[in-house]
Amino acid sequence: QGDIIDSTSPPTTSPVNDIIDTSTPTTSPTVTPSLRPSSLPSSIPTLSQAPSREPTDPPSLSAIPSQKPTNVPSISPTLSFMPSAAPIQYSRPTRVDIRYIPWNELDPENQKIAMNLDYTNTTWNEYGANPIEESSWEDLTTEQTGNASLLGYDMKSWDCWINHYEGYRWIDMGQPFIQVLQWFTSLGWDIQSWTGKKEAPESDSKTWYDLTSEERFSAAQLCYSRITWNEVEV
Repeated sequence: QGDIIDSTSPPTTSPVNDIIDTSTPTTSPTVTPSLRPSSLPSSIPTLSQAPSREPTDPPSLSAIPSQKPTNVPSISPTLSFMPSAAPIQYSRPTRVDIRYIPWNELDPENQKIAMNLDYTNTTWNEYGANPIEESSWEDLTTEQTGNASLLGYDMKSWDCWINHYEGYRWIDMGQPFIQVLQWFTSLGWDIQSWTGKKEAPESDSKTWYDLTSEERFSAAQLCYSRITWNEVEV
């Protein structure tokens, strides 16, 4: 009739109601922190070059400087070869006297040097007669400046006592180390008359003693005298 089942034995498996639901927390949530707070920082502080949001110390109202002043400049001074903005006072060059000695009184050596500058008995004794006197020092050749130097001239003395700055451009006369524009302006010249676009001023046709005292003074600063202004003979 088959095996007899003992109805009093416990079941071999747990009933469904005994299975634990794992979707629910195993413990009740808490409102207290899991770790006790500490006075130590959680990480090592860093040093920053950026300023803080607020000053660490209150501002000082003291008149005493924060650093002791010194007499040493903060930067090295610079050297410039450019002229300063201040005007440079005009100084007339020293006269070279040999030009005012008559030809027949020159020694043979100086006569030879003068002839190398295209002077003759006539052009030496008559001021302004030699075309070379219309040239500034910079317009002379190397040979010409060499011979002029033997007579005692340099650029400043030649340009003033021989050329009277007539070989200069108008715009060059006001340069810091020339400063002769003021004298030409006093004589009535301007850029238009200097460049031939209009007639020369009235002073240009006057004799030395017909000039006003102011005009004579200006002409003298340009190394003129009575004999050179009137272009008379030595």
